[in-house]
Amino acid sequence: MKSILRISLTALMATATIATAEAAKIVKPTPRPVIETYANWQELRIAKGWPEVNAAVKLPLPKRLLIATAALTAPDRKVRDPNYGFALLLAGPTSRDATRLLAKGILMNDYVFGDRTPAVLRSLAAEAMRGCKSCVAAYGLIQYTGLDVPQNDVVAYKWYRWAAVVGNAKGIEATSLALAEGRGTLKNISEAKKWAARLEPARRAKLYTEIAKRIVLSKTPEDMAVSSELLLQSIALNPLDAGRPAKQLLNLDYPPSVQDEAMAAIRAEGRAADPNALKVMAQVLWKRDKPEAVNEAISIFQTLAERGNADAIDYLSRALARSDVDKSRKDLIIASLQTAAASGYASASKVLGDAYYYGTGVTASLDTAQTYRESAAKQNDPEAQYLLGMMMLQSTDKPQDDATGRQWLEKSAAGGYPLARAALQKLSSN
Repeated sequence: MKSILRISLTALMATATIATAEAAKIVKPTPRPVIETYANWQELRIAKGWPEVNAAVKLPLPKRLLIATAALTAPDRKVRDPNYGFALLLAGPTSRDATRLLAKGILMNDYVFGDRTPAVLRSLAAEAMRGCKSCVAAYGLIQYTGLDVPQNDVVAYKWYRWAAVVGNAKGIEATSLALAEGRGTLKNISEAKKWAARLEPARRAKLYTEIAKRIVLSKTPEDMAVSSELLLQSIALNPLDAGRPAKQLLNLDYPPSVQDEAMAAIRAEGRAADPNALKVMAQVLWKRDKPEAVNEAISIFQTLAERGNADAIDYLSRALARSDVDKSRKDLIIASLQTAAASGYASASKVLGDAYYYGTGVTASLDTAQTYRESAAKQNDPEAQYLLGMMMLQSTDKPQDDATGRQWLEKSAAGGYPLARAALQKLSSN
């Protein structure tokens, strides 16, 4: 019995030793993936070692497909080069993969094929018959837009609907829009919404906003009602990207009750709400010019200003100059602007410089004004550089500041600020 107990204790100690050793091992952090960024296609092409287009069209097909994929489908549109990409796909010999990439490129870029359009349509149609969803949608897009073919809404709708039936998201969007507008088919908003419901929420939200934007143009009460309903649904479906539907709802002639409902939905998200939606809401409240509305607008602008939103900072500057905003509220505005300035936002430093210079919402202080203007000027803000330079030149108790003031004017002028150039010319003529 004792020997069994000894064995058990020995096993437990060994297990504990192994566990301690395992715990002592240093866990190496997972390396972060390197994200490559490029200013344009030329920069990307050179970095990858890809040749000019005249040489690239002679490459083997697999290599052409690799390069064309980057040229046509890069997430950043400014890095794409449709001319380069389509040239590689249309250079023979081709393949089914090339046609499918051709379709994807058509759906993602604005492009005209000229006298090659009939050949492109034949390729798309042939691959569509083999089950390529994007080929169906691309064929419909060419007919819809009339790119080097007679524009034909009816034919476009048939192809879009085919793409939608087989589950292509672009086809579903186009079918829904055509039904909402009555383009190529009878207008049927109820049917349009049924097709839209097949999309995932974020994409459906964008489609609802686009449908609403188009049908509201009719100005009929029925379409206005449907449009407002779709915009509210868009906000509900994707509240973190509610800027576009909120802008349309709050800036056009929708009923006040609908606008209030939209603002309630934005408020419900709190600080997590889409900043663009918050900004639009604050701008609408500001225009209502009622004390409670203006105060709510200022609160929202404070939140946005602390995140560096330049428009919000501008509105806070205006709020400091309002006589109907009380001292305690102005103190809070100054505190928000100081938070933004401390975070490195030059526009906030510039506003604070003006506030302390003129005594707007605060007790005037030239020293504090100069400190904030200098902070903005050092961040290469041409207006702040001009204001700081003029302030130094106009100082009567610090004649040694003249040379520094002129240097700031020169920097401002180099940055394209016209008043700085005019001031320098005047100084030179004296």
